[in-house]
Amino acid sequence: MTTPGPTRSTLIGVFVLSGALLALEIALTRIFSVILWYHFAFLAISLALFGMAVGGLLLHFRPDWFPRDRVHHQMARHSMLFAIFVPIAYVLILGVPFVYRVSLPAAVSLLLIYTFAALPFLFGGLALALALSRFSQRIGLVYGMDLIGAGLGCLLVVPLLGYLTGPGVIVATAILAAVASLFFAASLGAGARNRRLLVLGVLVAVLVGHETKGWLRIDFSKDRLEVGTIHSDWNPLARITVTQEGTVNWATSEVYNGPKPETLWLKIDAEAGTPIVQFDGDFEKVKALQFDVSALVHTLRENAEVLVIGPGGGRDVLTALSFGQKRVTAVEINEAIISAVRDKFGDWSGGLYSRPDVRIVNDEGRSWVRRADERFDIIQASLIDTWAASSAGAYVLSENNLYTKEAFRDFLEHLNDDGILTMSRWYFKGRPIETLRLTGIAVAALRDLGITNPAAHIMVVKRSTWDWAYRRREFRDGVGTLLVKRTPWDPGEVAHIQKIAEDLKFDVVYAPGQQNLPEFEAIMGERRAEFEAAYPVDISAPVDDRPFFFYMLHARDAFRIFGGGEEIEQGVVQNNVRAIFVLVALLGIVLVLTSTCIMLPLFLSGGESFPRGGSSALYLLYFFCLGLGYLLVEIPLMQRFILLLGHPVNALTVVLFSMLVGSGAGSVLSNRIPERLFLLPAALIAVLVLVYAAVVPPILDASLALPYWQRVLLSVALLALPAVLMGMPFPLGVRQLSRLREGMLPWVWGVNGATSVCASVLATVFAIFMGYTAVLMIGAATYALAAVTLLLVRSREAREVRAQSAP
Repeated sequence: MTTPGPTRSTLIGVFVLSGALLALEIALTRIFSVILWYHFAFLAISLALFGMAVGGLLLHFRPDWFPRDRVHHQMARHSMLFAIFVPIAYVLILGVPFVYRVSLPAAVSLLLIYTFAALPFLFGGLALALALSRFSQRIGLVYGMDLIGAGLGCLLVVPLLGYLTGPGVIVATAILAAVASLFFAASLGAGARNRRLLVLGVLVAVLVGHETKGWLRIDFSKDRLEVGTIHSDWNPLARITVTQEGTVNWATSEVYNGPKPETLWLKIDAEAGTPIVQFDGDFEKVKALQFDVSALVHTLRENAEVLVIGPGGGRDVLTALSFGQKRVTAVEINEAIISAVRDKFGDWSGGLYSRPDVRIVNDEGRSWVRRADERFDIIQASLIDTWAASSAGAYVLSENNLYTKEAFRDFLEHLNDDGILTMSRWYFKGRPIETLRLTGIAVAALRDLGITNPAAHIMVVKRSTWDWAYRRREFRDGVGTLLVKRTPWDPGEVAHIQKIAEDLKFDVVYAPGQQNLPEFEAIMGERRAEFEAAYPVDISAPVDDRPFFFYMLHARDAFRIFGGGEEIEQGVVQNNVRAIFVLVALLGIVLVLTSTCIMLPLFLSGGESFPRGGSSALYLLYFFCLGLGYLLVEIPLMQRFILLLGHPVNALTVVLFSMLVGSGAGSVLSNRIPERLFLLPAALIAVLVLVYAAVVPPILDASLALPYWQRVLLSVALLALPAVLMGMPFPLGVRQLSRLREGMLPWVWGVNGATSVCASVLATVFAIFMGYTAVLMIGAATYALAAVTLLLVRSREAREVRAQSAP
């Protein structure tokens, strides 16, 4: 039986459902970042693809469940099940106890979370698979509506995360799915529509109840019960909470015995914290700020123009003002933090962010610096950790671009001639890998500026124990402060820092002309590369192409932990050290699940659909390349545009929207491509990606000074061509299969879905170890292989036709 073509309401249903699926995927990255850790936000990307791929395979294994004459009924039913299971899955996820350590219980709980979260995507994937398979004769149009809907879903979720809480956005995606079900049920009669309207009404009531009464609020996060919360706010970057416990400083001198001001503690995604210091205009009451190791720079410069990157609750801003500095410019990426300090707690903070000598800017620090014409006497960034995955789906951390060689060069070039760059990071006794790596970045940036003796331009001072050591009963965590100049430190400045350190009982780790710690001497010396290669973790200077400052474990160490080896201890930042382990674990999980739930059932099924012959294997290879290649191109492009667009959320919105809508347009246009040109789009993509890898970075660098709207238009224009081309190969392959080997459609759906699931994690794993340019090259190679594969298919099938027609 031939299924009639898709109706207008069916196409609208596909459009809305696809938007709901992508919006749910992005919203889950925020939920996982809060209740688990930012590393686990990778789950949202892979489980969405996994659930949809498994849903598609059910069409193959249980065809009697999905009769062709009831396709609209089935699409309406499964999109409604998607809507119903979204809040159910969310509640089940909140009920799973999760302990973040390398253990069997942790693996089991992670598997449960993955399974629960995949349930809505299973039903949503079934509805989309029905549309794509039952209307395969119009695959270009249906697939195009799917991709365009996903693009607009991406565009929608960012403002939703600004107006609703994270759980509220989760429920909103269920409402969208219920609306899609109404469109699918347009021809089913009043009874079916009324039932769906009832579910829609219940979901709206749940959304209103949560937003007004907190029905679905998160009370347990990162293995801890949240208590004492006096303020909470969500946005696309993070969830912030404010409690009444905190510390005014990071690492206060032990000689200070004076009063310390009261503080509120602002947490980002339930973990990384920043203090909001109580201030009434009397700087004597906040004098404790001047005794922190991160404040040393202010003893070297007076009446200075200061730039603070990542001010958070305003502690560094208040410190600068307490030293009498002339003016402070503070660039904070998270608008919710600015709003909390300036508005909600404006009286508590003494109107800090509203003072005439303070300019607060809502932007990504590195991007703002690149565009700024100003020069500063001091540029400061202290312990910038969000430990939060933005709605960019954990592709990037918002602070990644601050800790690269190119970033340090940007900062140094925006200093006045005798200006100082100061950064503070954790200093773990015995193996201070963060402070050591930070120093290595400074050395690399100075060498890039033509400075042949970087050691004369750097000083490092530490306080061996941080202020929360007694609460945590951990005394190996300290804080190290790096001080860097473009001009050499003069003997008077070195003597001044040594005297201050002696008076405050800090330790000078490195200064020109003194006896220094061997590892800091080594990282500044001529044999630096040998020292870095021999060091137990990766302390090489991150670059923009590989900007992963916090990912320091080598791949071999992640596998060693799996085998029972000991972890490399780093105290308060141990979770950063575990990041590589987490990624490897996630890759293992998705490989096992895709093998057992997608590929194994296909192999065991046998029957007519089992691929036999060379052409069948080539078709599988073709769709394997498409599933892998799309994300291997998309994720590096997202990273490329972050500096141009500022916020990582802006990069997500513009890149993902442009890619999906462009691919949707390409899918629709693919209907006009004749069969003899089927391989052309994949070949053009391979060439274009190689060209873009070389040409686009200089274009983006030259465009940083443009107004924001022009940068957005430039981004869309640059992405349009590859996006349109990348939307063509999949529907072209399906068209050819539908004509010649329709029974293979479940196979190619499964293979494409399985490789997409793995690619979502592989892209980041490859980037961490090889860099984003290498990932783009691999993506180009997969598309080139797809083109070659399709050429071989055509050649083989032409020979088969000639053989069959021969007498």
